[in-house]
Amino acid sequence: MSPFAKSMSQSARTRFAVATLLYFAQGIPKGLLQIAMPAWLASQGLSAYAIASYLALVILPWVFKLLTGPLMDRYQYPAMGLRRPWILGAQLGMALSLCLLNWVDDPVNQMGLLTAIAVFVNIFAATQDVAVDGMAIDLVPETEQGRINAFMSCGKAVGWAASAALSGVMLGTVGLGTTALLGAGVSFVVFLLFLGVRERDGERFLPWTSGKSVASIQNDRSLLSVIRSLNGVLWTRSSIVIFLVLFFYGLISGYGDALMPIAAIQLFQFTPEQWSGLVASMGLIGAFLALGIGPLIDRFGVKSISILALGLVGAHAMLLALTEFLWVNELYVQIMLSLWVLLDPAVMVCMIAIAMSICTRGISATQFAVYMSAANLGASSGSKLYGIVSEQIGFVQSYFLLAGLLVFTLCILIMFRRPQDRSDWIEN
Repeated sequence: MSPFAKSMSQSARTRFAVATLLYFAQGIPKGLLQIAMPAWLASQGLSAYAIASYLALVILPWVFKLLTGPLMDRYQYPAMGLRRPWILGAQLGMALSLCLLNWVDDPVNQMGLLTAIAVFVNIFAATQDVAVDGMAIDLVPETEQGRINAFMSCGKAVGWAASAALSGVMLGTVGLGTTALLGAGVSFVVFLLFLGVRERDGERFLPWTSGKSVASIQNDRSLLSVIRSLNGVLWTRSSIVIFLVLFFYGLISGYGDALMPIAAIQLFQFTPEQWSGLVASMGLIGAFLALGIGPLIDRFGVKSISILALGLVGAHAMLLALTEFLWVNELYVQIMLSLWVLLDPAVMVCMIAIAMSICTRGISATQFAVYMSAANLGASSGSKLYGIVSEQIGFVQSYFLLAGLLVFTLCILIMFRRPQDRSDWIEN
């Protein structure tokens, strides 16, 4: 039986399959534009500052998800599902915008055009992400949240790992245009698959097919009322702590995403193909290991598992900083870089679960988008931060900064998180 035979509201199997597939699609532009491309640019001699600045700009559309959320909560077409029309439009836009990368013949000398198109691609990817997250919050029971977060993170990790591996090889052989067309083709296949899925039984597949609105949340509120509802839940103590947690998580992620490929290429003498291959293989392993994080979160609590995962990240960065004498050992370097990639999906599962745990139905897309925008603002700032400090300090000090300041601060912030008081929520 197809995993999409039943609607998402009626089948856990469908919910898990759809969430994994859509997050896989989000990983395609990340693998190409945020993993393989920085490594390739570093191999061409582009400065750390220029690469970090590129990453900071490419991430920016994910910051502005908070603008998409209110529109998505207000303007809906319930006959096709509350979130599904937005997902379909964004997924199709992602596929088409990837084709525009054919205009970039020489990425190093066309950094402005490359960056502009990459930003455009990520506008659609970020919009799709807001809609998928809102759909998950609307349809997924609380008892499934930890597991479905693990599946979503696994899907995205598989997407960016596969995309990074192929892109790392193809950029140096067939060029950016053909590489981007392959990514666009896979994205379009995901669009076609999602066409055959309903949020709830009885809804339409397309505007002109039979069906009707069966959602319990109706489109009867003004945009202003959505914003007012958001304001009622956003400024609680719990919400502010979560906002800061997600910002510092993003700061660590963006800083590391700029530091690690540059160090791999320019310090540890990896080729772009070797770096992309390592990210792909370890990313796949990490994605499947992350599936085990969901049940642990459900059993032991998101705070405990998050601090454990971040403690491992901090210990890893500190160990790298303290063992400069081992940097000439190829096996040691491969192990340490592999561990960095392995830890990323585990931390991501924890952070998504933290953000989702505080969201309320009715304004779920908006509220969750605000928290994830904080993470993406942190990621953009973190990449830019590394670009700035890379001109002042060396790699040892860069690793010390990652472990001693950023990770430590985030662990302290998570300690202030407490179980959400549902009385803080405004029911809709």
